[in-house]
Amino acid sequence: MKELTKVIDVIDEKCVNCHACIAVCPVKLCNDATGDTVKIHEKLCIGCGECIRACTHEARIGIDNFIEFMDALSKKEKTVAIVAPAIAANFPGNYLNINGWLKEIGVEAVFDVSFGAELTVKTYINHITENKPKVVIAQPCPAIVSYIEIHKPELLDFLAPADSPMLHTIKMIMEYYPKYRDYKVAVISPCYAKRREFDETGFGDYNVTYKSLGKYFKENNINLSDYKKVEYDNP
Repeated sequence: MKELTKVIDVIDEKCVNCHACIAVCPVKLCNDATGDTVKIHEKLCIGCGECIRACTHEARIGIDNFIEFMDALSKKEKTVAIVAPAIAANFPGNYLNINGWLKEIGVEAVFDVSFGAELTVKTYINHITENKPKVVIAQPCPAIVSYIEIHKPELLDFLAPADSPMLHTIKMIMEYYPKYRDYKVAVISPCYAKRREFDETGFGDYNVTYKSLGKYFKENNINLSDYKKVEYDNP
């Protein structure tokens, strides 16, 4: 089986081997508790992040590409961003200000993944209408896809043969906004596991999570209200 990008890590010096992470893990076998700390088997981990939520010792952390993203912008790398709609819940009242911040730090255009979700729904309807499958398992969640690929391969045939809203959005940019075809794509989302989807499909360069953004804003005393509210560059 192909190697999977590490999206969850363990800080050994903080782990007390309490097994809270194992208790909430939906697959269990990705945890190795034979030593003084609980390790993760990357080949078996689906990247859902439940262990991060359960750990009370801050020993489990998610891995994204925030540092690489900021470094790329500092080097004037041509970059656009796509933003998952959960941003409205993570930054209530300020999510359009984040568009203003992104453009101020060098992002050329910002696209709303909600529109990609509309495209995904259309693709699902076409598949169901034309192929009449017995069962359709929606696949926007990369943790669910990884779970099926690793632990329940007998369900693979039921996964919808369609791109996720994020991939639909990226492909829309490539086709309908040709001036950005050679640009890097930063994906702004709540999900660490999305990194694996980008690796598998070849679309999406930087996975930037809301958690990293919130931490950066707090550590650098950034007040989003100081930035203009900017609408998305797509419908």
